[in-house]
Amino acid sequence: MDLDLKSARELVANGVLWPKVRDYLAAGKPLLDFSRPESRFELLDEETRRQVALWLEALPQAASWKTVVDGARVRQLRADFPGVYPEIFRYLPYFKKFDLSNAAGSPEVVQCLLKLKFPEAYALCYS
Repeated sequence: MDLDLKSARELVANGVLWPKVRDYLAAGKPLLDFSRPESRFELLDEETRRQVALWLEALPQAASWKTVVDGARVRQLRADFPGVYPEIFRYLPYFKKFDLSNAAGSPEVVQCLLKLKFPEAYALCYS
């Protein structure tokens, strides 16, 4: 990526974004266009990215989980989706307007999820 002087100054002047970019680059990772939310997502800590990925994996399946009443299956879902199942049911109404078949590939679904569930990540990615 080519970074012009004006963009570089704006990046360094951003008190929230710059420390994360600096740490990202210090780790030997490639320079990205951090004006894009998808690139800023790379600045999130590993645990947050893992949790977001788990939610995005769960969203397309969540509607079918509403009918699960078998105790063993419920325990398995809790183990497979810690922190997501059964909490996901509280958030499903917010996603009715989206096609969730490919939640991870939809920028709108990702943005909605971050806004609702991960406000700090949303602020970083969409500020």
